[in-house]
Amino acid sequence: MKKYYQLTVAFALLTGLILFTLSCVRDYKAEPTVVPAPVSPVPTGSFTESFDSNGDLTKKGWVFANNSDPIGEAGWRTGRYEQISLANKKLTAGVVTVGFPAYRAKNDPHDFISCDITACGNQTGAGNWSAWLISPAVPMKNGDSLVFYTISNDILVDPTNGLATTDRMEVRLNITNSSAFVGGDTASVGSFTKVLYDSNPSFVLNGAGGHPTVWTRVARVITGIPGGSVSSGRFAFRYYIHDGGLYGGSALTTFPSVVGVDEVQFKHF
Repeated sequence: MKKYYQLTVAFALLTGLILFTLSCVRDYKAEPTVVPAPVSPVPTGSFTESFDSNGDLTKKGWVFANNSDPIGEAGWRTGRYEQISLANKKLTAGVVTVGFPAYRAKNDPHDFISCDITACGNQTGAGNWSAWLISPAVPMKNGDSLVFYTISNDILVDPTNGLATTDRMEVRLNITNSSAFVGGDTASVGSFTKVLYDSNPSFVLNGAGGHPTVWTRVARVITGIPGGSVSSGRFAFRYYIHDGGLYGGSALTTFPSVVGVDEVQFKHF
């Protein structure tokens, strides 16, 4: 009888312990697992653009604008490198190469960006070119630098009179705000009031004091920012030609062809 009593008590205690444990498990609420957010690298503003996939430029923050008068078929576009027949343009028969292979190509010789005479719709008369390629907004300060490579054609635009090409490209800065505003006409510059580089302000012949006709490295240091820095600014490449055309414009002296840009490096220190 005593042994039976002991077994009964032990069984009751065990049952009570099991019920107590289950009760604790049922009432226990696990704390949610906290997964720390990934730490993004601190943006420095520095970047390199090789123009190997120009269809992605707008996703990266680049902006295109064409204020040429009249506006032509294309502004800045994937690097031009092709052969054209002069006979199709009622000039001396023959084939010439317009454009050039990329300075550094990843996929093919067109891996750069260019702007040419087709940016304006009046190519045979007297037109005005103002086509813009505007960078993403980045922090800027005095001492930052912009490095790029550029080139232009030195083919004869009209072999019947032997006149060479005259191209001009500016690099301008917007150091007041983050906008891509360049105004609405050929002469306007909008917020891009500071000139960082001008390849050919006097419109002399390419390669003879004008725009370089071989891939040439250009390096410029940013200065003149009031207060020393801005949280968000932009730089822009501007293909800019006044009163030009296939036959030289009204003065018969300004012959736009094509300029290229490759391997842009903005360094924010």
